[in-house]
Amino acid sequence: MTHTSLDEPDAADGFEDDDYVYLPPESSRLRRAMWVIAGLAAFGLVLFVLGGWWVLRQIDPGRPGAELEVTIPAGATVAQTATLLEDRGVITNATVFQYYARWKNLATVKAGRYDGLRERSPMGDVVERLEAGPLPPAYTELVIPEGFWQSDIVRAVLTTFPQMNDLELLTALQTVRSRYQPDDVGTLEGLLFPATYRVEEGDELDEQKLVRQMVNAFEANAAEIGLDGAPERLVGVAGGRTISPYEVVIVASLIEKETSQPDERPMIARVIYNRLARGMPLGIDASVLYAIGEQKEQLTRADLEVDSPYNTRRFPGLPPTPIASPGRASLEAALAPAEGPWLYYVLADESGRHFFTDDYEEFLDASEDARARGLL
Repeated sequence: MTHTSLDEPDAADGFEDDDYVYLPPESSRLRRAMWVIAGLAAFGLVLFVLGGWWVLRQIDPGRPGAELEVTIPAGATVAQTATLLEDRGVITNATVFQYYARWKNLATVKAGRYDGLRERSPMGDVVERLEAGPLPPAYTELVIPEGFWQSDIVRAVLTTFPQMNDLELLTALQTVRSRYQPDDVGTLEGLLFPATYRVEEGDELDEQKLVRQMVNAFEANAAEIGLDGAPERLVGVAGGRTISPYEVVIVASLIEKETSQPDERPMIARVIYNRLARGMPLGIDASVLYAIGEQKEQLTRADLEVDSPYNTRRFPGLPPTPIASPGRASLEAALAPAEGPWLYYVLADESGRHFFTDDYEEFLDASEDARARGLL
């Protein structure tokens, strides 16, 4: 009897060796899949490490380079700012910076000039600098002191801004008007407020705009001190005469030129109003200097005889316009004169203080004493 092995089928059964399919063990397939997965993971890890290293190098590219100043235009978004910073070499990658800025909660960037930046700056430093805000605008200061004539103001403007056109400036002074300017007055003398004005770098220099700015400054200060209420506040100070807001400016300009002592301003205002009440000439030499168009220490006899409505030695009443730009303190003094009978004052010492009196003989004695001491 013949036995046939189950492991090796007999050829007589009709099977050949090629008819068999050999299946690998399950453990072999799993091992191969794990190797593939491990390989992909390792490759992904390498890419992740390399990508992370690249991103870190964009965030902090290493040793910064030269210092730079960058101007961010108005309305620039963070994305536009990033592109500008990349173009200037401050950062190495605008896209990475946008994500980094979002992570740091930098949502907006103020327009302006930024210093303290460097080529290839760490993005943390750049965000910190942008968060601090831009530099203050560069500007040019125009200083107009109290007591300046309008002609002095013109010289100051043209000296500070030589690129301005003198004819355009004079035209502006004739065409811009103040609401305190009477219809029949064609000058802004006294209505250009003495102050320090700033013109920012990049601003278009415009003569009309600058003159309007000085007029607006005067009107703002005048409103604050109540200049419009002058007729009511000054009832009776000049006899039966009503004092208009513009006449207060004239009085303030006289005060401005007559004393630098704060406590004397209301006293000089009272002298002016007392003299107006009596119909006396004011006798203020500063107005005579304005009449002759010169600023000098001593007046000559010919100067004192000049035929001009600004010659308050010859003609009673106020001059037709202010004779200078009064500051706020002089305007306030003209609105609130001190109580007193004084009609005269004369220089008393080298500090600029004055002696006040209502006695003419006393005034003459004090004048002679001042002259002897070289004060007059």
